[in-house]
Amino acid sequence: MVFYALLAISLATFSTVIGENVFCTYYRDANEITCGHITCKTHEIENATEYASDGIDMKLPLGWYRIGVQQTRRDGSWFNLYKRRQSGTGYWDFYTNIPERNCAGGFGIHSAEKLLPGSVSIKEKWCFQRLADQIERRSTIEKIDVYQCRQCVFHTCWLGWRVLPASREYLTNLRSVA
Repeated sequence: MVFYALLAISLATFSTVIGENVFCTYYRDANEITCGHITCKTHEIENATEYASDGIDMKLPLGWYRIGVQQTRRDGSWFNLYKRRQSGTGYWDFYTNIPERNCAGGFGIHSAEKLLPGSVSIKEKWCFQRLADQIERRSTIEKIDVYQCRQCVFHTCWLGWRVLPASREYLTNLRSVA
């Protein structure tokens, strides 16, 4: 009887530890991203301060994101980021231009060889791989509906927006902070 009680307690503890998703934070000013206990340095965008003085933000915008499942092509791998809508209801699709962000879109977490404005580009490939392993092993796949802006012009969706028919899979959350 004691054996079964200990087994039940250990299984409950194990499922609690496994059941919690890892949480990620991108620190814009420090140029670092942390997921769980893994921290990686990120690239600085060249001339970012010049662009900032003109009102153009070259770093990943502040706010909440969902981290999509890892995408892989022969030239590398990355995670799509789905930005939370300013209204707080739902998330924008990775492939849409976001009216709240000067009609920019395509945010992601990339490995060392990719240096893209508005994305998190990790300096070392090995660190990206450790981060990817942490995200994938300590997260559960869930689905979300995402919105598409049909025609983004001057911070508005001129032709309206719609919920895309296919849900997107995501692993966990990321918060971009100053």
